[in-house]
Amino acid sequence: MNQELIINAEEQEVKIALLEEGKLLELHRDVLNKKFSVGDIYFGIVKKILYGLNAAIIDIGHSKGAFLHYDDIGFQIDQMLNLISSNHINNQKESNNFENQENKNSINHILYIGQKILVQISKEPISNKGPKLTTKICIPGRNLILIPFSEKISISKKIKNIKEKNRLISYIRKIIPNKFGMIIRTAADNEIEKVLNEELIFLMKKWKKTLNNLMKLFPPVRVLSENNKTYCLLRDIFNDHFKSICCNNDFLCQEIHSYLSLIAPKKTSIIKYYKGNIPIFEKYGIEKQIQVFLGKNVPLENGAYLIIEHTEALHVIDVNSGMINHMMKNCTESERSNNILKINLLAATEIARQLRLRDMGGIIVVDFIDMYNSIQKKKLYEHLKEEMKNDRAKHQILPPNKFGLVQFTRHRVRPELKKINVNNKQYQNSPENYIHHLEFVIETIIRNKNHKGIQLHIHSFVSAFLKKGFPSIQQKWLLKYKKWIKIIPRDSFRYTEYQIIDKNHEILLSSFYFH
Repeated sequence: MNQELIINAEEQEVKIALLEEGKLLELHRDVLNKKFSVGDIYFGIVKKILYGLNAAIIDIGHSKGAFLHYDDIGFQIDQMLNLISSNHINNQKESNNFENQENKNSINHILYIGQKILVQISKEPISNKGPKLTTKICIPGRNLILIPFSEKISISKKIKNIKEKNRLISYIRKIIPNKFGMIIRTAADNEIEKVLNEELIFLMKKWKKTLNNLMKLFPPVRVLSENNKTYCLLRDIFNDHFKSICCNNDFLCQEIHSYLSLIAPKKTSIIKYYKGNIPIFEKYGIEKQIQVFLGKNVPLENGAYLIIEHTEALHVIDVNSGMINHMMKNCTESERSNNILKINLLAATEIARQLRLRDMGGIIVVDFIDMYNSIQKKKLYEHLKEEMKNDRAKHQILPPNKFGLVQFTRHRVRPELKKINVNNKQYQNSPENYIHHLEFVIETIIRNKNHKGIQLHIHSFVSAFLKKGFPSIQQKWLLKYKKWIKIIPRDSFRYTEYQIIDKNHEILLSSFYFH
């Protein structure tokens, strides 16, 4: 599948959109001078021990204390604390006091208030919570992940060839220094030894820089910052499917070119500097997709739609058949069952995209349209798992339960993406957003060839808005779709209600509330 990376560099932030066959798959924001990012390494101080939670609050300079759970303390903690105590001898207790503890199954037997500790951010601050931390320090590269204080070498499960696995592990064992572990990433598959060696040298330099900062600086302080979001994305997701990287900032284009010269020198030609007058996100249709697909109601290509509700601990997704209801009146039971399966399969594909696009995490419950055929249920479950394979976030999907609900969990490391985050302002149902939505459903009907004599019945004020000016929105639709959309004002409708009717007065689509 063709993939594109569209980068919109603004004064205070960089927005990065990943498109797959033109559809928005991921959207990232890199805020300049951001204080806390996943992967950053901090030299912190233990502020508080939470005995009931078997956790500690660490001061890393955030207004809210950062959270470190006992399970996120690695077996290498002794070596790390020894390293810190050897460089910062003014600890409150003896540097080797923790080694004398026989019982280390609780955090208070390892850490104490005022102790200095090296931690890495595993989850950014979300809502009113501080960052989540780990002491399992790792320094990622494109092919390798360096793990200080460890001697374990592991390899990606996605590398299937046994001979290649053995080659990579054997080579890494030859070159890796003592007391360092390594994870061999999927990108290392069939990579030449010279590249792996150069990357190891680069990662070791980053670790030495961290140690130098550790010796010079006093906590709480950041000792190693993760690269900017653009580099991280290229490092983690760049592959042969990328056909274009387009950016509206010349300096950033040059930096991307330098980085791509290292990891994929043959692909530097795909980098393009965008000079157009139209904003780059509008040129590639990204702004329109943001408005259509990041709302509460998400339309599907066949006229069905999703309703996505969020709470603090739970996300609920409901699948609705929408206009398909009007197309299944005279179906046999077998045809109806197959149509429902098609809707559910399409919904599963969109749900997998929505999870990546919004970076939804925690518990997710999906209410698909009821199916009574066990073979179809299994097909839907396998399809959902297949669609989720490309999601880099850890997740677990359960089969449909007796109520027909599919439950799964997904690990989230950053605040969930919403329209309020994208536009830096409170999202409201603006006319522009509503028109984007109307255009999408009209395109859907035309694509499905249910377009003979289309009439749009809509509130009188909205009707006047669509007919206003030259060229009016109605006239623009004629040029765009090569079809005249007749607009009928209806005073009885509410502002966001509409119906789309064909020449036989059959309702093709009745509105659902557009929030």
